[in-house]
Amino acid sequence: MYKQALHPEHVDCRSVFKNIGAGLSLVDNKLRIVWVNSVFEKWFGGRNGPICGKYCYAVYQHKAHPCRGCPTLKVFRSGHIEQAIQPGFSQDGAKHYFQLTVSPVKDKSGKVVQALELIDDITAGLGGQKRADCAAEELKRSYEYLLLANRKLQGSIERLRRINSIIARRKNGIYKKYCHKIKELNIAREELSGIIKINNACGSSLDSGSICGLITRLTCKIMHAEACIIRLFDERADSLVVEGERGLRANNLNSASLKPGESFSGRAAKYKHPVTVNDLAKEDYAEIIKRRGLCSAVAMPMVAKGKVLGVVTVYARAPRHFTEEEIKPLTAFVSQAAVAVQEIKLSEDIHTTYFNTIRSLVLAMEARDPYTRGHADRVTRYSIEIAQELELSEHDIEILRYAGEVHDVGKIAISDLILNKPGKLTPTERATIEVHPVRGAEMIEPLQFLKSAIPLVRHHHERYDGKGYPDGLVRDKIPIMARIMACADAFDAMTSNRPYRRNRMSIEQALGEIKSNSGSQFDPKVAKVFIKIIKKI
Repeated sequence: MYKQALHPEHVDCRSVFKNIGAGLSLVDNKLRIVWVNSVFEKWFGGRNGPICGKYCYAVYQHKAHPCRGCPTLKVFRSGHIEQAIQPGFSQDGAKHYFQLTVSPVKDKSGKVVQALELIDDITAGLGGQKRADCAAEELKRSYEYLLLANRKLQGSIERLRRINSIIARRKNGIYKKYCHKIKELNIAREELSGIIKINNACGSSLDSGSICGLITRLTCKIMHAEACIIRLFDERADSLVVEGERGLRANNLNSASLKPGESFSGRAAKYKHPVTVNDLAKEDYAEIIKRRGLCSAVAMPMVAKGKVLGVVTVYARAPRHFTEEEIKPLTAFVSQAAVAVQEIKLSEDIHTTYFNTIRSLVLAMEARDPYTRGHADRVTRYSIEIAQELELSEHDIEILRYAGEVHDVGKIAISDLILNKPGKLTPTERATIEVHPVRGAEMIEPLQFLKSAIPLVRHHHERYDGKGYPDGLVRDKIPIMARIMACADAFDAMTSNRPYRRNRMSIEQALGEIKSNSGSQFDPKVAKVFIKIIKKI
């Protein structure tokens, strides 16, 4: 039987501690339990046999190694009282959260020989923590799904390579068979050049608008045509919507949506077969077509894996009969373009889905705290207005839009007891709050399309004078968009009700604070522009 090693000076205290309302345990320097009171015995004893003699981490969390951030280990090292919130499992297997206050037990020489653990079950007050655990688990599943989607995307790229290889072999066959037909050979070369450009664009761009513009330009080149429209199928509207055009600017024709089966372009999409028209005057939009001087056309459906994605329509201003030899390279090119559009759309859908996942976490966090509801939207709006006034690029503004929506996502892991505390925060609680930019950056780091937003999320609480957190960056070391967001974030905080300050500032008072702290907390240029913007509203 394990011999209890309680210090003699504390032997008489056992009868006092035995029936105290909280759990008590005495642990030696090897983290073995040598004594417990009745509450501790009730929580953790029972079917697993005697507690004394076992390691505390085996009793609390059923682990074979010390708990992460163990306060008892810290007591043996520092000799000071330590506190922590730790998860644990009661004897019925239910997960609880415990507030541990660990005090050192020293011998006459001052050496810590044992540690007294005071344990309080605070599970009922940590409902937000449970929700945070669920949110973290959901994010983990989303991340795993993203990895799976990326692997599928890699497989699609490999299929593109194989298709490109097949086309290259076909090129050689065409060259041997029709080497005497220079015109046909030039068409085939232009087709292949277009496919390669589509392949390169698919690997380097995630913008469907740019891909559609490239397809129309290359289609005109391959077909030696004057104009081209690409329409993509919108399943929700059950219509073909214009996504790109060339040679038809300021023309109502390039803004008209079509239903499958409507006009010759709609028929090509509905029946998955190219449709040629030698005389466009007999078709729909005859008056518009006549004004633009368009005479002939061919519509080619964009089909990938048996699914119609859209239709590419080529127009000629001179009367023209499109031959089978001309349509053949267009068929191959549009098929490859369909694969590219499908991959780009898939990538955009993945980005939208996972950004919405992160955004949902922010909304869930705001739902916990009525004082910050709508905070992310307002900070985003203010930040974009500042960026536009400073003439930042559209790309930077788009990054700012993403970052503004999720800048406080790291608060999802902070307890409601801290977020909604009405009074002044303790140093420990303040430290917990100041970690949220780091946690937020870590949460969006696995999402590649949000990579540019990570520095903004991490540094939106930095100060211009270097006294901010988490990294204490100063002046131009802070990204300009993070400096913009810091100003917008502070203004919204000052003009909103908060638990620690029921009476919010007026707009004039908040602008006065920004002006007085320009050059210390805020970038002077950003502060000046922001004050100008708000005064216009």
